[in-house]
Amino acid sequence: MARLGKQQLQLLEGVYLNRAPRVKLNPNWRTIYRELEVGELDGAEKYLCFAPRDYELLRQGVLAKEGVDLQALDFNLDRIAMSAQSQNEKLASIRPEAEYVLLKYLGFESPPMGMSTRSALRIPLDEAEQLCHELKVNAILVIENLDIFDVITQARLPAELSRVMVIYRGSGHHSPIGVRQFLQAMAGKMPIIAFTDLDPAGLQIAHTLTGMTHCIVPQLALFAPSELLAIPQINSADDFAKQAPQAKYLQSADLKNWQQLSLWLIQQRISIKQQHLLAHRLELVLLAYC
Repeated sequence: MARLGKQQLQLLEGVYLNRAPRVKLNPNWRTIYRELEVGELDGAEKYLCFAPRDYELLRQGVLAKEGVDLQALDFNLDRIAMSAQSQNEKLASIRPEAEYVLLKYLGFESPPMGMSTRSALRIPLDEAEQLCHELKVNAILVIENLDIFDVITQARLPAELSRVMVIYRGSGHHSPIGVRQFLQAMAGKMPIIAFTDLDPAGLQIAHTLTGMTHCIVPQLALFAPSELLAIPQINSADDFAKQAPQAKYLQSADLKNWQQLSLWLIQQRISIKQQHLLAHRLELVLLAYC
């Protein structure tokens, strides 16, 4: 027997709570009918019809099959909590990585918790927030790419950055959802700085970070852009060409102090990756949002 998915369970919940007399027999409802065998097909087999007794039969069928109750359907659980009531732990909406962030520290006189500058911690959001206060963190630095997060000490970061908590923006096993929740908790309490690729996609990422106050860019981009573009193999117009939606976003967004940088990126078809910024040892500076 096949499992019922989250969408199918939500459809069943709607019928159960609203006492819907019939539903259109689409693929989802064909699967539900095949698995639960509750209701009656109309003559043309276009609708599945329910009698008054069928609603409780649907509820009991789902309880027996999936372990969840249509009367109190709740997917806002983690997988362990969902496993206590259902064999299908993946019905849980809270993904395993969504309540954690991957972080490290920069600019401390002595390494917090004895960590080396090459080490990182994967910790729950509430502990990350608590550490910001306990360690008197001055700023949060969010980094787009994992390999740059790993070697961030090699970057020529602005000298004024000290006592910084460095956060990986997330992808794959490190969820951006956790980062968003953490930044929501910290917004307005300290500067939140984005370090991304220097291209439309990177600037869009920076602009959409919750609580963002600054981004980090190469000094040459602001004061000597021709020198930056003269570096061999540093810019990829081909990669820029793949970022039309992000360029369109920048053209319509209120970028405040970043407007001039955005125009330059688009006019000159700029896509310079973080890896190139580090490989060429370029000096990086802060650019305030407003």
